[in-house]
Amino acid sequence: MASLKEVVNRINLIAFTQKITKAMKMISACKLHKAQQALIPLQEYATQYNMLLEAVLQGMNSSKLSHPLITKKIDQPQNLLCIVVTSSRGLCGAFNKNILKEVSQHLATIQETQAATIEILVVGKKAYQFFKKSHLPIIDSYVDLLDKSNLQGSAKLTTYCIEAFEKNYYTEIKLAYTTFTNAFKQEVTIVPFLPFLPKQEEPFKQSLLVPLHYIYEPSPQLLLEKLVPHILQHKIMGMLVASSASEHAARMATMSQATDNAEELLKMLRISYNRTRQAIITNALAEITSGAKALTEM
Repeated sequence: MASLKEVVNRINLIAFTQKITKAMKMISACKLHKAQQALIPLQEYATQYNMLLEAVLQGMNSSKLSHPLITKKIDQPQNLLCIVVTSSRGLCGAFNKNILKEVSQHLATIQETQAATIEILVVGKKAYQFFKKSHLPIIDSYVDLLDKSNLQGSAKLTTYCIEAFEKNYYTEIKLAYTTFTNAFKQEVTIVPFLPFLPKQEEPFKQSLLVPLHYIYEPSPQLLLEKLVPHILQHKIMGMLVASSASEHAARMATMSQATDNAEELLKMLRISYNRTRQAIITNALAEITSGAKALTEM
């Protein structure tokens, strides 16, 4: 049986740890709320610019549709850039493990089925620590991108992707990150980024069945040229905000579980403390009783 001092020390240590996990849970909850407040208007904005994009494409002749970021590059060696977003800190459960595992399996499948050169652009220190042990080339200039504002970070990363794609460094660019559904559900997603392939969304398919007639000044082609880079930057920003929200949600859930586990452990230790204390008192009473009896017999 552990000594009374050892039990007391463990109780104090776990109670102190519980205070830390509670504080981290509250901090993550505040950061999650802030990320959610930024994510909601981003999603609404995405719906609106998709409607605008569909209206522009509907009014354009497909033969005249040309943009360097839309064109697929089939007649040259295939080079893939995968942008992987993780957190820079731990204590967020399986958040980083899930995305790194999913990306590793996805890239392994590509290597088995396609003759493509793969490079990794890492955002977040956990991704860098993982992929620096692999054989894949890593672009580590954006590891600390999450420490910058979403607008500044998304602009910097979008500019790099567009320039690299236009200079034929890559034939395809993909995004791998964790999407945020709610505080209890986050999912890993790997989506194509470039070439930009407009996709008609279900909510407004019906509204576009009737041809829309707009007057474009100076031309719909110029509007498309300005709209596509803006949409790409918005996608990068949405990726960073969604990943941040998912990270804080995962950390909040992990710290909540850790706090509950600490409470259960404290209950067990308090029982052990009471039992140890009672055993010490019982032994002391037994010694006193035996001593008194010995004295009377003398």
